[in-house]
Parts: sequence; structure tokens; C-alpha cells
Amino acid sequence: MIHDLTITLNEDTLPFLPAGDPHMTWKHMVDHDVFTVQASLVTMSSHMGTHVDVPLHHIKGGKTTAQIDLSAYCGQAVCLKVQDVSAGMVIDLTSVFEDNKDLIKPGDIIILSTGWEDKVGTKEYFDYPDFAPGTGALLASVGARGFGFDLPSVDHDAGVHHEVLGRDMSIIESLINLRPLIGKRFYFSAVPLKFEDGDGSPVRAYAVTD
Repeated sequence: MIHDLTITLNEDTLPFLPAGDPHMTWKHMVDHDVFTVQASLVTMSSHMGTHVDVPLHHIKGGKTTAQIDLSAYCGQAVCLKVQDVSAGMVIDLTSVFEDNKDLIKPGDIIILSTGWEDKVGTKEYFDYPDFAPGTGALLASVGARGFGFDLPSVDHDAGVHHEVLGRDMSIIESLINLRPLIGKRFYFSAVPLKFEDGDGSPVRAYAVTD
């Protein structure tokens, strides 16, 4: 079964408000009213909707979307539940990983369901909690290739971004429809577009379960 984990993009999709990102625009260059095909011009942030971060996003001279190892953005994954998440808190994953140590395997992409996806489309969605300092080292300690979640970002001060991206691990943000995957292992994909100077990319994220 294929599970679509991706926010639908349109001109009403809220951009990343804390950074003042612009709204997406979509314009038909030609359409079926005037020609035999439709082709469109799209403008949007490279971090719009469900998207990935790559090292260049926070590390000067870091790898681009054309240079990253694709295996950090697709492959075997596990989805873990993070309980009682609220605005302003700091999420420490130590106990989550300990409670699920029998599910996690080296090489996994770890997907975290916090329930924050229920706020998608509201301004409250961007009043998100931060992952705790040390998250990068914790992911490395279990052999993770990266992690994804239903929050719009990892943190507010970029520290955890540096910890994770500095280890060439993936960050996949703004996932949805995660609840059916909690406690399961599956194939996951959120591969970015191959932009030569890409710091991130919207993706079509999905999971495949038996």
C-alpha cells in the first residue's frame, strides 16, 4: 500500500511564515483554451510545503540537492510516536528512541509523528517546538541516515540543523498522514529535485507498506 505523506501545493498554501517566504504562484503559459497543451510557470520557495533540507541550507559550501547522497532521502524507515508535543517545548528524543529500540535498525530514516500535522494551513502551525540540542548525535548513535517529521522545521536557532546536516543526514519537514504508520517499518522516499545550487526542494513524500 502506498501512503501519500505530502501537503498539496496551491496558491493558498501558507509559505514559511517565520521567514516571510512568498506565496506560491502558478500561471498558465498556455492552456487548452488557446492551444493543444497546458504548460505552467511556477514560482515558490525551495522550502515550500513538504520539503527536504540539504547541507547547503545552513552550511556555507555544503552539499546541494544535486550532490547529496540519495540514500539519505529514500530507503528503509520506521515511524515513531512523540507524545504530548506543544508550542514552546523542546523535544528530547532520548526516551522515544529507548522505548522503540527494538524497532529501529541501523541505516533507517526515522519518521516522527507528533500530531502537529493537524495544524497545517493555520498560522499556529508555525508556532512549532524545537528538537533538543544533541539530536544530531542521538540520530547518529542509532545509525540513522536522517529523520522526517510533521513539524515545519527542526528548530528556531539553526543549531540542530547544523548538527544533522553537518553529518550528511537528511531532514524532511512538513510530512502529513503519519498516524497510520506509527510503530511500522516501511520503504520511504522524499527525494529532492536535482537543482545545481539547491539548498532544499519540495518533494512528493510517500511510504510503501506491505
